[in-house]
Amino acid sequence: MTKIITTLILALFLTACTSQDNGEEKKFNTEKKVEVAPKTETTVENSELKTTEKKVTAQPVTYPKNIFKLADVDGNKLHVDEAENGIIFQEHKGKVVFLLFFGYRCPPCLEEIPVLKEMVKEKGDKLAVIGLEVQRLPEEQLKIFKESKKLNYSVLSGEHTENSNFVSYIAQRAQWTGSIPFLVGIKPSGEVGVVHLGGMGKRQFEEVFNELSK
Repeated sequence: MTKIITTLILALFLTACTSQDNGEEKKFNTEKKVEVAPKTETTVENSELKTTEKKVTAQPVTYPKNIFKLADVDGNKLHVDEAENGIIFQEHKGKVVFLLFFGYRCPPCLEEIPVLKEMVKEKGDKLAVIGLEVQRLPEEQLKIFKESKKLNYSVLSGEHTENSNFVSYIAQRAQWTGSIPFLVGIKPSGEVGVVHLGGMGKRQFEEVFNELSK
């Protein structure tokens, strides 16, 4: 019984809600660029040692494609590529992307929904919103939740195996400790420009969108 109670407490802690007043900016871990040192060679000329330095051209860094194949509650697929300073959703290339971790019973998360719906309408194909539910609502119920809220953006269940692996990946790179709502703002190039913990209003979302659009 103690083990069960401890598990439940841990689950609640990992999805604690954070209001606008307690918002926090975080950083997205980036991959280090490969630096190649000049290559030196030592040769013998006329009985004398001579050291020469040759320039070595660094090979371009390639990043893996399709590191995740996500699925939303409507059965649509989202393919994720890794980028130097972020990630790229193949289906949303060239757009600003709001990747949001939210919960179906998190008040600050629910307050953001009308704002996000409005922004999707206003921005058109310039903005993609991807909501990932992390309070363990079963996928079928999450689909009903999406329909009842008339959400006009992608909604994914954190209970789906591949989606769950993606949550762990983002948690590691974006220093996510479990509190929601949690935003990862991605530029059209795939670079992560904003990582924010806590609820936001229309003005803040607009500021984030404008910053990512630069």
